[in-house]
Amino acid sequence: MPDPGDIKESNPPLPAADYRFRRQGRSLALALALAAWLLALAALAIFAQASLWLIALLGLPTLPGLYELGKNPQSGLDLTEDRLSWFTGSLQGAVPVFQIARLRLDTRLDLSVGATLILTSGDKLRLPQPATPPVEALTQALDARGIPHERHHFSLF
Repeated sequence: MPDPGDIKESNPPLPAADYRFRRQGRSLALALALAAWLLALAALAIFAQASLWLIALLGLPTLPGLYELGKNPQSGLDLTEDRLSWFTGSLQGAVPVFQIARLRLDTRLDLSVGATLILTSGDKLRLPQPATPPVEALTQALDARGIPHERHHFSLF
């Protein structure tokens, strides 16, 4: 009869918890950046007496940010046991985990990170930028599921 101290219990590994990421379009950083840009335009108009067409032209880049503040679009990514899905605005997508060969993470020159799913069929799917979570959290979730990933820094394409 084996000694009870010699018996080792073999518990199967627990399944990885589902990973869920959500982001809102409206943020304090966006509001502060827009306020700073609009104040700079107002100062340019008042103190430098810049023409109205120049102020309007320099104000055009604020329109997407103002839209984000007003509309507050939601975006996110979910990684479950059998599927990776994402959404942003009216754009949605999903891929079964077994079809994912690897995830490529590219750090761009503007320091943003682009994520590309490379499928077992050889097809590539780019994840939308707003739906891409912080790299550390994403790589931990991928490691928990056994999905390979690779990092590439500062690629131009």
